[in-house]
Amino acid sequence: MSLKLRSQKVREVKRNKHGFVRLLAGAAIMVTAIYVIVSIIGSNISIRKNIEEYNELEALTNSVNEENEKISGYLENESNLDEYVEIIAREKLDFAKPDEKIYYVVPAGE
Repeated sequence: MSLKLRSQKVREVKRNKHGFVRLLAGAAIMVTAIYVIVSIIGSNISIRKNIEEYNELEALTNSVNEENEKISGYLENESNLDEYVEIIAREKLDFAKPDEKIYYVVPAGE
């Protein structure tokens, strides 16, 4: 085998090695890019869910604070305390005075 022929074979082997290394490097870059994209999408979905939950909890907190202020107003003035007790008995416990009749309106079709 001549020296020229051997050098050609060595070049071909080196080219094949370089091609394989380039293929591996490209595959590694693609896998990394896909991982990063999937991670970002997953994080965005999680952030949106947390923002929705935060907004719901904030609304609930505001309504509880309003209710607390209302109750505090009744408790500050003892004359309003009887009124508060009556409201709670009527709205939450479905109580009525002895001479009262309570009617419930039920929508048609239910």
